[in-house]
Amino acid sequence: MVEQVRRYMEQWNMAGPKDIVLAGVSGGADSVCLLLVLAELAQCMDFSLEAVHVEHGIRGAESERDADFVRQLCERLQVPLAVHHVDVLQYAKEHSVGTEEAARLLRYEVFAGEAGRRGSRCSVALAHQMEDNAETMLMALVRGTGLDGLCGMLPVREDAVRYIRPLLAVSRSMVESFLAERGQSYRTDATNFETQYTRNYIRHEVMPLLARVNPQAVAHMNRTAAQLVNLRAYMEQETDEAYRHAVRHDGDELLLDAECLLALPPALRERVVHRAVGEIAGARRDIGAVHIGEVLALLERQSGRRAELSGNVEAVREYTAVRLRRKCAGDAGVSPVSELAVTAGQLADLRPDGSQLVLPLGEDRGNLELRLLLYEGKLEQISTNIYTKWFDYDMIKSGFSVRGRKRGDFFVLDWDGHRKKLSNYFVDEKIPARRRDEILLLTQGAEVLWLIGGRMGVSGMVTDRTRRVLEVSYRGEKGYGLQEKT
Repeated sequence: MVEQVRRYMEQWNMAGPKDIVLAGVSGGADSVCLLLVLAELAQCMDFSLEAVHVEHGIRGAESERDADFVRQLCERLQVPLAVHHVDVLQYAKEHSVGTEEAARLLRYEVFAGEAGRRGSRCSVALAHQMEDNAETMLMALVRGTGLDGLCGMLPVREDAVRYIRPLLAVSRSMVESFLAERGQSYRTDATNFETQYTRNYIRHEVMPLLARVNPQAVAHMNRTAAQLVNLRAYMEQETDEAYRHAVRHDGDELLLDAECLLALPPALRERVVHRAVGEIAGARRDIGAVHIGEVLALLERQSGRRAELSGNVEAVREYTAVRLRRKCAGDAGVSPVSELAVTAGQLADLRPDGSQLVLPLGEDRGNLELRLLLYEGKLEQISTNIYTKWFDYDMIKSGFSVRGRKRGDFFVLDWDGHRKKLSNYFVDEKIPARRRDEILLLTQGAEVLWLIGGRMGVSGMVTDRTRRVLEVSYRGEKGYGLQEKT
C-alpha cells in the first residue's frame, strides 16, 4: 500500500523535495495509517514530516488519552508534533452551529495556523480515504449540489492553505489490513458510532445497504468522482474565459453582462454566476441553486428588479447588466440631497477679477465654485471639463439652485422650446435607478440647466450674444455627478 500511496502522491504532485508535510493525526485508524505511510515515504520523496493533533474537549479523559497516544506514536516515529486543545461545545454555542461542524471548523483553523507558521512550502495532509469520499458525495447529493459537490473530496485543494489527501485512492479495508500487518494499534472514538450525526448515519446505515446492492459501490463512486474532477477542471478553464468576458468590476461591485451571459451554454452560465456571487459574498459555501436561479431570472427581467441572495448580497437588474453588491449595515438608500440656493445677490457680488465664490454642498458632497469671466466670443475658450460648465451670466443672474431630482423636472432641448422630462432622460441614458437620487442638478424652478457631470439644457448656454460668463465648477470627492470623478 505504501507504494500505491507514493504513486498517487506523485500523480497529484502532493509533495516535492524540501517540502513540509503536516499530517493531521487524530489517533484513529485512518490518521495513524497516514502517519505511518508518510513516515516511510518522507525519506525517499525527500520531504519533512510533522504532525498536529487537535483535542476537541468533548470526551473528557478519553479525549486526553487520544492526545497521549498520538504523542507516544510521534515520539516513536521521531515526528515533531503540535497538540492543540479547543472547546468545541463553547464554539458551537457562540456561533450557533452543530457540534460536528464546530469541530470541523476548529480543526481547520488549527491546521491553517500551523501551516502558516511553516511557510508556503507546507501542505496539510488529511487522512480521508475512499469510503470518506463516497460518503461526502452522498451527503452533497442528498443536500442538493452541482458538479463541484459530486466531485467529492479533491486530492489537492489550494486555499490559503494547501491540503492534500494521500489516502484517497485507498479503501478502509486496506487501511485496516495495513495496520494489522504492522501490529499497530489505534484509538476508536465512540462518537463515531452515534448516528445522530449525518456522516455517521450515512456510514453505518446507508453505505452497508449500497454494498448489498453492489460490493464495488464505493470503488465505482470514487471512479466517477475522479472522472468528474477532470470534467470540473475543464469547466473551470471554460469558466475563466467566460468570466473575463461577462463580468467586470465596478469598484467593490460586479456587473454581469446580460447579453454575454445569455449567449453562454446554460451550464457555463450558471458557473459564471456562481463564481461572481461567491466573489461578492466572500465565500461560495452557502450559495445554493436557488440563489443562482434568482440571478439568472433577472437576466430576463426589466431594469430595477432585484433579488436578495445569501451572504448579504443583492442582485439588481440594470439595463444591459445585473449588478451584484454587498449590502452594508444600515444600507437603506441614499440620503436626500440638501438644496443649495444661489441668490441673485450672491451672483451680483461676483467680479471678473479672478476671485471665486465657494459654496459647500453639505454632507461631504463637495463644493460649488463660481467665477465671473468676460467672454470674447471665442468658442475654444469654453471649458470642456465635464465638471465645469459656462453659463450666460445675464440669463442666469436671477439665481438658481443645486439639488436632487424632483417630480416634474425637465430639460429644454433646443431654442424652439422642446422639452424632455428628466425621468425620460434617465431611462433613455440607462442611468441605474439606484444612482438617480445621488445625481446633482443645477436648476431654475423645475427646469434643469445642468445635470452635473452630464448634459446641459439650452436655456443658460453661451451664445454669440454672450458678453459675461458664469463659470460653475463642481468639486466633489465622492463623484455625486452623473459620472465618477477621476
